[in-house]
Amino acid sequence: MAAKNNIADALSYQSKYCYSGTKVLINNLEIRDQKTLDAVESRISALMLLDLQTRKTPKAFELFRIDYLLNLHQIVFGHLYPFAGKIRNENITKGNTPFCRPEYIANYLRMTIDKMKDAVGKLKNKEDIVAFLAYYYSELNVIHPFREGNGRVLREYLRQVVDFISLNNSLNYELNFADVSEQDKQNLINGSIVSAATGELEYLKLFFDSTLKEKIIEQSKKR
Repeated sequence: MAAKNNIADALSYQSKYCYSGTKVLINNLEIRDQKTLDAVESRISALMLLDLQTRKTPKAFELFRIDYLLNLHQIVFGHLYPFAGKIRNENITKGNTPFCRPEYIANYLRMTIDKMKDAVGKLKNKEDIVAFLAYYYSELNVIHPFREGNGRVLREYLRQVVDFISLNNSLNYELNFADVSEQDKQNLINGSIVSAATGELEYLKLFFDSTLKEKIIEQSKKR
């Protein structure tokens, strides 16, 4: 009987982030149709992510802070969601994967970003960076600090971290998600699930090995 009650409670759960009686996230445009919201969200977030790519690489004291990650989320989703830039305050799962309880998010996020800051100076080659990205993407994904948009913001954050690494470690790499293949997408999905369940990072390493590319430096010829 208890098991049946638990299932019924789960099925009837109403997220505080959604319109009453729906699973549609409350949004600034008052869109109540999920397909429409998905399309608008995709377009707005893509435009904001493109804008972020034109900005200068942040310094260490800016980049390795919780506030910086929260601000990225605000930039990408602030036009659409009232919760943009805020740590979520309800429990969420995806499939069979439970994410960090909200009361622990800030602490775990701070510890993880501090560890990243300590690790970046030790990265010497592509293999090092790929292992770093796979590990910290897995850690940040399990923390899942936001109610929506975690993957896009975490990938943008790591893109900027790679720019920082290249600039400060005399390397020449960038994370490029422009031509992600279907296999890459599947590796990311599988990697997110498997790493959360087992800690195994092989799929994520495959994804980041494919998307971490050497920068092409254009040299203008002076006459």
